[in-house]
Amino acid sequence: MKRFMAIAAIGFLLFSTQTLFAYVPINYERRNELLQEFKYTPVVNVTSSLKIGCRGEAFEYTTTYPQRETPLSIKAKTYIPTTKNSPVVFMLPSLGGTNQLDQTLAESFCKQNIAAILITTSFIGSNGDALVPVGDHDHALRRVVSALKGALVASQNLEQINKEKIGLFGISLGGILGSVAYGVMPEISAATFVVNGGDIPFIMAYSDQPTMIKLRQARMQEQNLKTIKEYELYLRDHLTLDPLHFAKTSDAKNTKLFLSKTDNSVPSETQLQYYTSMGSPTETTFYSMAHAATIFAVLGPTSSHKAKIVQWFATRFENPNSR
Repeated sequence: MKRFMAIAAIGFLLFSTQTLFAYVPINYERRNELLQEFKYTPVVNVTSSLKIGCRGEAFEYTTTYPQRETPLSIKAKTYIPTTKNSPVVFMLPSLGGTNQLDQTLAESFCKQNIAAILITTSFIGSNGDALVPVGDHDHALRRVVSALKGALVASQNLEQINKEKIGLFGISLGGILGSVAYGVMPEISAATFVVNGGDIPFIMAYSDQPTMIKLRQARMQEQNLKTIKEYELYLRDHLTLDPLHFAKTSDAKNTKLFLSKTDNSVPSETQLQYYTSMGSPTETTFYSMAHAATIFAVLGPTSSHKAKIVQWFATRFENPNSR
């Protein structure tokens, strides 16, 4: 009965907000065109080598992608067990950057013989107080893919990492960025996202995150936009990449989601839109909590989900039939 009520509530929320959504699904041909753009091997230069250990070792490298003229610098922390051919999970934190919750989960992976590479570089473009070009929002998604591809190239000769067993974990912004990478990188075989969503123009227009509010105000002033709806439509005219474009190329059976039904930072409507676009993954937990509270419920010190997340990845890496 509770499950029925939860599904009914989700359906009502989607129905009641459908007039707000202006997202138009791309067709098969356009999706294939975009997927082709991500079929490349970056040029990688390792500036700080991968080290073995579960203590969060510094790892730095540069990587490239076709739409960028200069190399992209990436910083990360690595948690790599001594065991040979260990699976690896890439971790993409929230907008505020890495914190103790991320690092504790990374250590948990390592202690269970799963390598973790925690990306610490911010993928949101910044030029001091200057407003970045609107096209930089697409580049943030491209930078994430390049960073993941680059890390795989950089670790190709490290015998502790099995490049055929790759997972992805992302929180909030990290989940939004990661869900695009998951859809365009067939190398990734399993993913867990916490309070992520699709329809980036809608998220940027209506998020109550201070960073998004500041960006919204600056862009509206720059473009002389009078309403938030005008800002949303402006973004729809200028952005070409979105998690919803690639939801169907992601494997719902290999996806674990933690979503909020009362989120204003990554609006719950967008979380549910991603969930349904993927085909409603069965491994989904819904919370009636706000954004930060949901994250803490999943990764906080008293949460049992950390161990369950680690075990969930381990099961998929060990047993291909579970996928």
